Amino acid sequence: MLCIIRRHMPGEIPTSKFELPTVFVILGVTGDLVKKKILRALYHLYRKNRLPKKFLVYGFSRREFDDQMLKNYLLEIMKNNNFKEPAKYDLFLNAFHYVKGDFLQIDAYSELAKTLGNVDGEWKICSNKLFYLAVPPSAYSSIITNLHNSGLTVPCSPEEGWTRVILEKPFGTDLKTAIDLDTQLGKLFKEEQIYRVDHYLAKETVKNILVFRFSNTFLTPAWNKKYIEKIEVKLLEKIDIAGRGAFYDKVGALRDVGQNHMLQLLGLFIMDNPNKFTAEDIKKKRSEALASLQIMKEEEVVVNTSRAQYEGYKSEKGVFDNSKTETWFRIEARSNLPDFEGVPLVLESGKSRECDKTEVVVTFRETPLCLYEIENEQKNTFHYHIRPDEKITMKFFAKKPGYKTEIAEHELGFDYKKAYSKDLFVDDYESLLFDIIHGDQTIFVSTKEILSEWRFIEPILKSWYENNKPEMKSYLKF
Repeated sequence: MLCIIRRHMPGEIPTSKFELPTVFVILGVTGDLVKKKILRALYHLYRKNRLPKKFLVYGFSRREFDDQMLKNYLLEIMKNNNFKEPAKYDLFLNAFHYVKGDFLQIDAYSELAKTLGNVDGEWKICSNKLFYLAVPPSAYSSIITNLHNSGLTVPCSPEEGWTRVILEKPFGTDLKTAIDLDTQLGKLFKEEQIYRVDHYLAKETVKNILVFRFSNTFLTPAWNKKYIEKIEVKLLEKIDIAGRGAFYDKVGALRDVGQNHMLQLLGLFIMDNPNKFTAEDIKKKRSEALASLQIMKEEEVVVNTSRAQYEGYKSEKGVFDNSKTETWFRIEARSNLPDFEGVPLVLESGKSRECDKTEVVVTFRETPLCLYEIENEQKNTFHYHIRPDEKITMKFFAKKPGYKTEIAEHELGFDYKKAYSKDLFVDDYESLLFDIIHGDQTIFVSTKEILSEWRFIEPILKSWYENNKPEMKSYLKF
Protein backbone atom coordinates (compact mmCIF):
# COMPACT_ATOMS: atom_id res chain seq x y z
CA MET A 1 0.00 0.00 0.00
CA LEU A 2 1.30 3.43 -0.94
CA CYS A 3 1.83 5.87 1.88
CA ILE A 4 3.19 9.28 0.92
CA ILE A 5 3.35 11.87 3.66
CA ARG A 6 2.79 15.31 2.21
CA ARG A 7 5.61 17.78 2.64
CA HIS A 8 4.77 21.20 3.95
CA MET A 9 4.20 23.84 1.35
CA PRO A 10 6.17 27.10 1.49
CA GLY A 11 5.10 29.20 4.44
CA GLU A 12 3.41 26.35 6.34
CA ILE A 13 6.19 25.72 8.87
CA PRO A 14 6.00 28.34 11.62
CA THR A 15 8.44 26.45 13.84
CA SER A 16 10.35 28.27 16.53
CA LYS A 17 13.67 27.36 14.90
CA PHE A 18 12.55 28.95 11.63
CA GLU A 19 11.38 32.10 13.39
CA LEU A 20 14.80 32.59 15.01
CA PRO A 21 16.89 35.40 13.49
CA THR A 22 19.06 34.01 10.70
CA VAL A 23 22.36 35.18 9.23
CA PHE A 24 23.33 34.14 5.70
CA VAL A 25 27.09 34.14 5.14
CA ILE A 26 27.99 33.92 1.45
CA LEU A 27 31.62 33.08 0.84
CA GLY A 28 32.47 34.37 -2.62
CA VAL A 29 29.68 36.93 -2.70
CA THR A 30 31.12 38.69 -5.76
CA GLY A 31 31.28 35.51 -7.85
CA ASP A 32 29.11 34.25 -10.72
CA LEU A 33 26.89 31.98 -8.60
CA VAL A 34 25.60 34.92 -6.58
CA LYS A 35 25.22 37.03 -9.70
CA LYS A 36 23.33 34.38 -11.65
CA LYS A 37 21.40 32.42 -9.03
CA ILE A 38 21.62 33.15 -5.31
CA LEU A 39 20.80 36.87 -5.30
CA ARG A 40 17.62 36.38 -7.34
CA ALA A 41 16.56 33.43 -5.17
CA LEU A 42 17.01 35.41 -1.94
CA TYR A 43 15.11 38.35 -3.40
CA HIS A 44 12.19 36.15 -4.46
CA LEU A 45 11.98 34.69 -0.95
CA TYR A 46 12.09 38.20 0.48
CA ARG A 47 9.27 39.43 -1.78
CA LYS A 48 7.12 36.44 -0.83
CA ASN A 49 7.80 36.82 2.92
CA ARG A 50 9.46 33.38 3.00
CA LEU A 51 12.56 34.53 4.89
CA PRO A 52 12.78 34.72 8.68
CA LYS A 53 11.42 38.00 10.06
CA LYS A 54 14.93 38.95 11.14
CA PHE A 55 17.64 38.13 8.64
CA LEU A 56 20.99 39.53 7.58
CA VAL A 57 23.30 38.61 4.72
CA TYR A 58 27.07 38.92 5.11
CA GLY A 59 29.21 38.75 2.02
CA PHE A 60 32.70 37.40 2.65
CA SER A 61 35.25 37.97 -0.11
CA ARG A 62 38.68 39.42 -0.93
CA ARG A 63 37.53 42.49 -2.86
CA GLU A 64 38.21 45.93 -1.40
CA PHE A 65 34.54 46.52 -0.66
CA ASP A 66 32.60 48.01 2.22
CA ASP A 67 28.88 47.66 2.97
CA GLN A 68 27.79 50.40 0.59
CA MET A 69 30.02 49.23 -2.24
CA LEU A 70 28.56 45.72 -1.93
CA LYS A 71 25.03 47.09 -2.01
CA ASN A 72 25.81 49.18 -5.07
CA TYR A 73 27.35 46.15 -6.78
CA LEU A 74 24.28 44.00 -6.07
CA LEU A 75 21.88 46.80 -7.01
CA GLU A 76 23.42 46.96 -10.48
CA ILE A 77 22.92 43.22 -10.89
CA MET A 78 19.27 43.55 -9.89
CA LYS A 79 18.68 46.44 -12.29
CA ASN A 80 20.51 44.84 -15.22
CA ASN A 81 18.55 41.61 -14.80
CA ASN A 82 15.15 43.27 -14.34
CA PHE A 83 14.32 41.94 -10.89
CA LYS A 84 10.66 42.57 -10.09
CA GLU A 85 9.32 45.40 -7.92
CA PRO A 86 12.19 47.91 -8.00
CA ALA A 87 10.59 49.78 -5.10
CA LYS A 88 11.69 46.95 -2.81
CA TYR A 89 15.33 46.87 -3.92
CA ASP A 90 16.67 49.21 -1.23
CA LEU A 91 14.75 47.59 1.64
CA PHE A 92 16.05 44.19 0.59
CA LEU A 93 19.64 45.39 0.24
CA ASN A 94 19.55 46.98 3.69
CA ALA A 95 20.06 43.46 5.02
CA PHE A 96 23.42 43.08 3.22
CA HIS A 97 26.81 43.74 4.80
CA TYR A 98 30.40 42.99 3.88
CA VAL A 99 33.40 41.43 5.59
CA LYS A 100 36.67 41.53 3.69
CA GLY A 101 38.95 38.54 4.00
CA ASP A 102 40.83 35.78 2.25
CA PHE A 103 38.74 32.71 2.99
CA LEU A 104 41.83 30.51 2.55
CA GLN A 105 43.46 32.17 5.60
CA ILE A 106 42.28 31.24 9.11
CA ASP A 107 42.97 34.76 10.43
CA ALA A 108 40.23 36.18 8.18
CA TYR A 109 37.61 34.18 10.06
CA SER A 110 38.38 35.95 13.34
CA GLU A 111 36.96 39.20 11.95
CA LEU A 112 33.93 37.35 10.59
CA ALA A 113 33.37 35.66 13.97
CA LYS A 114 33.65 39.00 15.76
CA THR A 115 31.11 40.57 13.40
CA LEU A 116 28.60 37.74 13.79
CA GLY A 117 29.10 37.81 17.55
CA ASN A 118 28.17 41.49 17.56
CA VAL A 119 24.99 40.68 15.64
CA ASP A 120 23.97 38.10 18.25
CA GLY A 121 24.73 40.65 20.96
CA GLU A 122 22.47 43.25 19.37
CA TRP A 123 19.69 40.73 18.82
CA LYS A 124 20.23 39.27 22.32
CA ILE A 125 19.87 35.75 20.93
CA CYS A 126 22.02 33.15 19.21
CA SER A 127 21.05 33.42 15.56
CA ASN A 128 20.87 30.63 13.02
CA LYS A 129 23.82 30.73 10.63
CA LEU A 130 23.99 29.48 7.06
CA PHE A 131 27.37 29.32 5.29
CA TYR A 132 27.06 29.12 1.49
CA LEU A 133 30.30 28.20 -0.32
CA ALA A 134 29.76 30.07 -3.61
CA VAL A 135 33.39 29.40 -4.53
CA PRO A 136 35.37 27.06 -6.82
CA PRO A 137 35.32 23.47 -5.48
CA SER A 138 39.13 23.56 -5.23
CA ALA A 139 38.70 25.88 -2.22
CA TYR A 140 36.25 23.62 -0.33
CA SER A 141 38.83 21.77 1.76
CA SER A 142 40.50 24.90 3.13
CA ILE A 143 37.22 26.72 3.76
CA ILE A 144 35.45 23.95 5.67
CA THR A 145 38.58 23.44 7.78
CA ASN A 146 38.73 27.15 8.59
CA LEU A 147 35.00 27.32 9.35
CA HIS A 148 35.36 24.43 11.78
CA ASN A 149 38.57 25.63 13.44
CA SER A 150 37.17 29.15 13.89
CA GLY A 151 34.19 27.81 15.83
CA LEU A 152 31.76 29.57 13.50
CA THR A 153 29.86 26.37 12.70
CA VAL A 154 29.36 25.23 16.29
CA PRO A 155 25.62 25.43 17.12
CA CYS A 156 24.75 27.31 20.29
CA SER A 157 22.52 24.50 21.56
CA PRO A 158 20.05 21.88 20.27
CA GLU A 159 17.25 24.39 20.87
CA GLU A 160 18.62 27.42 19.07
CA GLY A 161 21.28 28.65 16.70
CA TRP A 162 21.61 25.91 14.07
CA THR A 163 24.48 26.15 11.61
CA ARG A 164 24.50 24.72 8.08
CA VAL A 165 27.17 24.43 5.38
CA ILE A 166 26.18 24.39 1.69
CA LEU A 167 28.42 23.10 -1.10
CA GLU A 168 27.80 23.00 -4.85
CA LYS A 169 28.60 20.19 -7.25
CA PRO A 170 31.03 18.86 -8.40
CA PHE A 171 31.87 16.91 -5.27
CA GLY A 172 35.36 15.77 -6.16
CA THR A 173 36.92 15.09 -9.55
CA ASP A 174 37.08 11.31 -9.13
CA LEU A 175 36.24 8.64 -6.55
CA LYS A 176 39.32 9.31 -4.40
CA THR A 177 38.80 13.07 -4.16
CA ALA A 178 35.09 12.55 -3.47
CA ILE A 179 35.94 10.15 -0.63
CA ASP A 180 38.54 12.58 0.72
CA LEU A 181 36.06 15.47 0.73
CA ASP A 182 33.34 13.36 2.29
CA THR A 183 35.69 12.06 4.99
CA GLN A 184 36.72 15.60 5.83
CA LEU A 185 33.12 16.81 5.98
CA GLY A 186 32.20 13.89 8.21
CA LYS A 187 34.98 14.73 10.67
CA LEU A 188 34.13 18.42 10.84
CA PHE A 189 30.32 18.48 10.79
CA LYS A 190 27.25 16.41 11.54
CA GLU A 191 25.39 15.08 8.50
CA GLU A 192 22.36 17.26 9.28
CA GLN A 193 24.59 20.32 8.91
CA ILE A 194 25.75 19.44 5.38
CA TYR A 195 23.77 20.39 2.27
CA ARG A 196 25.19 19.15 -1.05
CA VAL A 197 23.53 20.99 -3.93
CA ASP A 198 22.63 19.45 -7.28
CA HIS A 199 20.23 22.12 -8.50
CA TYR A 200 18.49 19.72 -10.91
CA LEU A 201 16.81 18.06 -7.93
CA ALA A 202 15.16 21.40 -7.09
CA LYS A 203 13.51 21.86 -10.48
CA GLU A 204 9.72 21.73 -10.21
CA THR A 205 9.35 18.96 -12.77
CA VAL A 206 12.07 16.87 -11.12
CA LYS A 207 10.49 17.23 -7.67
CA ASN A 208 7.27 15.95 -9.25
CA ILE A 209 8.77 12.67 -10.49
CA LEU A 210 8.17 10.71 -7.29
CA VAL A 211 4.70 12.14 -6.83
CA PHE A 212 3.82 11.18 -10.39
CA ARG A 213 5.30 7.69 -10.10
CA PHE A 214 3.90 6.71 -6.73
CA SER A 215 0.57 8.58 -6.61
CA ASN A 216 -0.93 7.10 -9.80
CA THR A 217 -2.12 3.54 -9.39
CA PHE A 218 -2.18 2.73 -13.10
CA LEU A 219 1.61 3.20 -13.37
CA THR A 220 2.72 0.91 -10.54
CA PRO A 221 1.97 -2.52 -12.10
CA ALA A 222 3.71 -1.55 -15.37
CA TRP A 223 6.82 0.04 -13.86
CA ASN A 224 9.18 -2.93 -14.12
CA LYS A 225 11.13 -5.11 -16.55
CA LYS A 226 8.05 -7.09 -17.53
CA TYR A 227 6.57 -4.06 -19.28
CA ILE A 228 9.43 -1.58 -19.73
CA GLU A 229 11.80 -2.16 -22.65
CA LYS A 230 14.25 0.69 -21.93
CA ILE A 231 14.69 4.01 -20.14
CA GLU A 232 16.59 6.90 -21.77
CA VAL A 233 17.87 10.02 -20.02
CA LYS A 234 18.74 12.76 -22.50
CA LEU A 235 20.42 16.10 -21.79
CA LEU A 236 21.19 17.84 -25.09
CA GLU A 237 22.29 21.44 -25.60
CA LYS A 238 22.49 23.65 -28.71
CA ILE A 239 25.23 25.76 -27.11
CA ASP A 240 28.88 24.76 -27.48
CA ILE A 241 31.41 25.21 -24.65
CA ALA A 242 30.84 28.98 -24.92
CA GLY A 243 34.39 30.17 -24.30
CA ARG A 244 34.90 27.94 -21.27
CA GLY A 245 37.58 25.80 -22.89
CA ALA A 246 40.09 26.01 -20.02
CA PHE A 247 37.43 24.68 -17.63
CA TYR A 248 35.59 22.26 -19.89
CA ASP A 249 38.67 20.52 -21.27
CA LYS A 250 39.54 19.34 -17.74
CA VAL A 251 36.01 18.09 -17.07
CA GLY A 252 34.20 16.80 -20.14
CA ALA A 253 30.52 16.02 -20.64
CA LEU A 254 30.37 12.91 -18.43
CA ARG A 255 31.84 14.61 -15.37
CA ASP A 256 29.97 17.85 -16.06
CA VAL A 257 26.40 16.51 -16.28
CA GLY A 258 26.49 12.70 -16.39
CA GLN A 259 27.97 12.00 -12.97
CA ASN A 260 25.41 14.22 -11.24
CA HIS A 261 22.29 15.55 -13.01
CA MET A 262 21.68 12.57 -15.29
CA LEU A 263 22.38 9.83 -12.77
CA GLN A 264 20.16 11.62 -10.25
CA LEU A 265 17.33 11.64 -12.79
CA LEU A 266 17.88 7.96 -13.56
CA GLY A 267 17.85 7.15 -9.85
CA LEU A 268 14.44 8.80 -9.44
CA PHE A 269 13.01 6.72 -12.30
CA ILE A 270 14.22 3.31 -11.13
CA MET A 271 14.24 3.67 -7.32
CA ASP A 272 11.85 1.60 -5.22
CA ASN A 273 8.87 3.11 -3.44
CA PRO A 274 10.15 4.97 -0.33
CA ASN A 275 6.71 4.44 1.32
CA LYS A 276 7.15 7.64 3.31
CA PHE A 277 7.86 11.05 1.84
CA THR A 278 10.71 11.90 4.18
CA ALA A 279 14.24 12.98 3.32
CA GLU A 280 15.74 9.93 5.01
CA ASP A 281 13.55 7.40 3.17
CA ILE A 282 13.79 9.06 -0.24
CA LYS A 283 17.57 9.48 -0.10
CA LYS A 284 17.93 5.87 1.03
CA LYS A 285 16.00 4.56 -1.99
CA ARG A 286 17.77 6.94 -4.39
CA SER A 287 21.07 5.74 -3.01
CA GLU A 288 20.10 2.07 -3.42
CA ALA A 289 19.11 2.71 -7.03
CA LEU A 290 22.46 4.33 -7.87
CA ALA A 291 24.39 1.64 -6.01
CA SER A 292 22.60 -0.98 -8.13
CA LEU A 293 24.21 0.18 -11.39
CA GLN A 294 26.57 -2.49 -12.68
CA ILE A 295 30.22 -1.42 -12.76
CA MET A 296 31.61 -2.04 -16.24
CA LYS A 297 34.82 -3.84 -17.13
CA GLU A 298 36.88 -2.42 -19.99
CA GLU A 299 35.45 -4.80 -22.57
CA GLU A 300 31.94 -3.76 -21.49
CA VAL A 301 32.86 -0.07 -21.74
CA VAL A 302 33.93 -0.65 -25.36
CA VAL A 303 30.59 -2.29 -26.22
CA ASN A 304 28.21 -0.15 -24.15
CA THR A 305 29.59 3.38 -24.47
CA SER A 306 30.31 5.91 -27.22
CA ARG A 307 31.97 9.33 -27.09
CA ALA A 308 32.68 12.13 -29.51
CA GLN A 309 33.92 15.70 -29.94
CA TYR A 310 32.26 18.27 -32.12
CA GLU A 311 34.39 19.36 -35.07
CA GLY A 312 36.38 22.47 -34.21
CA TYR A 313 36.46 21.72 -30.46
CA LYS A 314 40.27 21.60 -30.40
CA SER A 315 40.38 25.08 -31.90
CA GLU A 316 38.43 26.52 -28.96
CA LYS A 317 40.38 28.85 -26.67
CA GLY A 318 41.83 26.97 -23.69
CA VAL A 319 41.51 23.50 -25.26
CA PHE A 320 44.63 21.37 -25.67
CA ASP A 321 45.61 20.41 -29.22
CA ASN A 322 45.63 16.70 -28.32
CA SER A 323 42.48 16.86 -26.17
CA LYS A 324 40.66 13.60 -25.45
CA THR A 325 37.74 15.38 -23.81
CA GLU A 326 34.28 14.28 -24.91
CA THR A 327 31.58 16.82 -25.74
CA TRP A 328 29.01 14.05 -26.39
CA PHE A 329 28.54 10.60 -24.91
CA ARG A 330 26.11 7.72 -24.85
CA ILE A 331 26.19 5.04 -22.16
CA GLU A 332 24.00 1.96 -21.90
CA ALA A 333 23.90 0.91 -18.26
CA ARG A 334 22.26 -1.95 -16.37
CA SER A 335 20.85 -2.19 -12.85
CA ASN A 336 20.77 -5.08 -10.39
CA LEU A 337 17.44 -3.95 -8.94
CA PRO A 338 14.99 -6.87 -9.32
CA ASP A 339 12.41 -4.71 -11.10
CA PHE A 340 14.89 -3.45 -13.72
CA GLU A 341 17.39 -6.27 -14.14
CA GLY A 342 18.33 -6.49 -17.84
CA VAL A 343 16.56 -3.27 -18.86
CA PRO A 344 18.84 -0.94 -20.91
CA LEU A 345 19.29 2.36 -19.06
CA VAL A 346 20.62 4.86 -21.59
CA LEU A 347 22.37 8.13 -20.76
CA GLU A 348 23.01 10.56 -23.62
CA SER A 349 24.33 14.10 -23.45
CA GLY A 350 26.09 16.47 -25.80
CA LYS A 351 27.04 20.04 -26.60
CA SER A 352 26.26 21.74 -29.92
CA ARG A 353 23.40 19.42 -30.75
CA GLU A 354 20.36 20.10 -32.91
CA CYS A 355 18.13 21.18 -30.00
CA ASP A 356 17.94 22.00 -26.30
CA LYS A 357 16.31 19.07 -24.59
CA THR A 358 16.32 17.45 -21.18
CA GLU A 359 13.89 14.56 -20.90
CA VAL A 360 13.45 11.00 -19.73
CA VAL A 361 11.82 8.59 -22.19
CA VAL A 362 10.36 5.30 -21.01
CA THR A 363 9.65 2.86 -23.87
CA PHE A 364 7.23 0.04 -23.12
CA ARG A 365 7.38 -3.40 -24.65
CA GLU A 366 5.04 -4.46 -27.44
CA THR A 367 1.66 -5.69 -26.33
CA PRO A 368 2.05 -9.50 -26.28
CA LEU A 369 -1.47 -10.18 -27.59
CA CYS A 370 -1.99 -7.20 -29.89
CA LEU A 371 -5.18 -7.75 -31.90
CA TYR A 372 -4.31 -5.26 -34.61
CA GLU A 373 -1.31 -4.56 -36.78
CA ILE A 374 0.61 -1.42 -35.78
CA GLU A 375 2.80 0.21 -38.42
CA ASN A 376 6.57 0.34 -37.94
CA GLU A 377 6.33 -1.55 -34.65
CA GLN A 378 5.47 1.63 -32.79
CA LYS A 379 5.38 1.29 -29.04
CA ASN A 380 3.82 3.06 -26.11
CA THR A 381 6.22 5.66 -24.77
CA PHE A 382 6.19 7.92 -21.77
CA HIS A 383 8.04 11.27 -22.08
CA TYR A 384 8.98 13.27 -19.02
CA HIS A 385 10.01 16.69 -20.39
CA ILE A 386 12.18 18.88 -18.13
CA ARG A 387 13.65 21.42 -20.57
CA PRO A 388 12.70 23.55 -22.48
CA ASP A 389 9.10 22.42 -21.97
CA GLU A 390 7.90 21.26 -18.59
CA LYS A 391 5.35 18.61 -19.31
CA ILE A 392 4.47 14.91 -19.26
CA THR A 393 3.23 13.14 -22.39
CA MET A 394 2.25 9.56 -23.18
CA LYS A 395 1.95 8.01 -26.64
CA PHE A 396 -0.89 5.55 -27.12
CA PHE A 397 -2.84 3.95 -29.98
CA ALA A 398 -6.45 4.41 -31.06
CA LYS A 399 -8.63 3.55 -34.05
CA LYS A 400 -8.90 5.97 -36.92
CA PRO A 401 -12.47 6.95 -37.88
CA GLY A 402 -13.89 5.00 -40.80
CA TYR A 403 -14.98 1.56 -41.99
CA LYS A 404 -11.57 -0.06 -41.65
CA THR A 405 -9.78 -0.85 -38.42
CA GLU A 406 -6.73 1.33 -38.81
CA ILE A 407 -4.50 2.22 -35.88
CA ALA A 408 -3.04 5.69 -35.24
CA GLU A 409 -0.72 7.03 -32.59
CA HIS A 410 -2.00 9.78 -30.29
CA GLU A 411 -0.77 11.72 -27.30
CA LEU A 412 -2.04 12.40 -23.81
CA GLY A 413 -0.32 15.21 -22.02
CA PHE A 414 -0.01 17.48 -19.04
CA ASP A 415 1.72 20.84 -19.42
CA TYR A 416 2.85 22.51 -16.20
CA LYS A 417 2.72 26.07 -17.50
CA LYS A 418 -0.73 25.65 -19.01
CA ALA A 419 -2.10 23.96 -15.91
CA TYR A 420 -0.80 26.39 -13.28
CA SER A 421 -0.40 30.10 -12.85
CA LYS A 422 3.10 31.42 -13.44
CA ASP A 423 3.05 32.92 -9.95
CA LEU A 424 3.01 29.45 -8.40
CA PHE A 425 6.31 28.39 -9.93
CA VAL A 426 9.37 28.42 -7.69
CA ASP A 427 12.88 28.90 -9.05
CA ASP A 428 15.24 26.00 -8.34
CA TYR A 429 17.61 28.02 -6.14
CA GLU A 430 14.70 29.63 -4.38
CA SER A 431 13.46 26.14 -3.53
CA LEU A 432 16.95 25.08 -2.40
CA LEU A 433 17.36 28.03 -0.03
CA PHE A 434 13.86 27.62 1.38
CA ASP A 435 14.51 23.96 2.19
CA ILE A 436 17.92 24.73 3.72
CA ILE A 437 16.35 27.27 6.06
CA HIS A 438 13.75 24.72 7.11
CA GLY A 439 16.21 21.87 7.46
CA ASP A 440 14.62 19.69 4.76
CA GLN A 441 17.32 17.60 3.01
CA THR A 442 15.02 15.77 0.58
CA ILE A 443 16.34 17.48 -2.57
CA PHE A 444 19.98 17.40 -1.47
CA VAL A 445 22.46 14.69 -2.37
CA SER A 446 23.74 12.21 0.19
CA THR A 447 27.33 11.06 0.40
CA LYS A 448 26.33 7.50 -0.53
CA GLU A 449 24.75 8.74 -3.76
CA ILE A 450 27.84 10.73 -4.71
CA LEU A 451 30.21 7.81 -4.12
CA SER A 452 27.96 5.42 -6.08
CA GLU A 453 27.93 7.86 -9.00
CA TRP A 454 31.74 8.05 -9.04
CA ARG A 455 32.11 4.27 -8.71
CA PHE A 456 29.94 3.87 -11.80
CA ILE A 457 31.63 6.41 -14.08
CA GLU A 458 35.27 6.06 -13.00
CA PRO A 459 35.96 2.80 -14.93
CA ILE A 460 34.36 4.41 -17.99
CA LEU A 461 36.58 7.48 -17.72
CA LYS A 462 39.65 5.30 -17.21
CA SER A 463 38.93 3.30 -20.35
CA TRP A 464 38.25 6.47 -22.35
CA TYR A 465 41.20 8.56 -21.22
CA GLU A 466 43.92 6.06 -20.35
CA ASN A 467 43.27 3.34 -22.93
CA ASN A 468 41.42 5.30 -25.64
CA LYS A 469 38.66 2.66 -25.77
CA PRO A 470 36.33 3.08 -27.53
CA GLU A 471 37.97 5.50 -29.93
CA MET A 472 36.87 9.11 -30.02
CA LYS A 473 34.50 10.01 -32.87
CA SER A 474 33.56 13.42 -34.22
CA TYR A 475 30.34 15.13 -35.19
CA LEU A 476 29.29 18.31 -36.94
CA LYS A 477 28.19 21.30 -34.88
CA PHE A 478 24.59 22.43 -35.25
